Amino acid sequence: MTETLAFTALTSSGLAYDIDFPLHPGTRSADGVSGLLTALLDCLSQQLDGRHPVSDGDVLQALTMTLAIRARMTGPDAEATERLVVDLFREAHAAARTARSYAMGRA
Repeated sequence: MTETLAFTALTSSGLAYDIDFPLHPGTRSADGVSGLLTALLDCLSQQLDGRHPVSDGDVLQALTMTLAIRARMTGPDAEATERLVVDLFREAHAAARTARSYAMGRA
């Protein structure tokens, strides 16, 4: 059975998504993955706080470029890295796509 990372994504519009992301069998640290994911989303939120007029497509483009750079930095086997990136994206996207949304509670 594949290990998963349970993650709750919160949106600025008041929605939440509980997502069970499948982890790659070679994952060294689920806590490390969770920490990086949280930090990256926090960084995006800070950058998108109204200072820059960017679209969702702009955000996806920047993230894709970042992923391409990071993939290039992992080593010389570009084809294997591309397969890994595509496989990881498909699994993560499927998990996010099927997660149900709900309104966050207000305190």
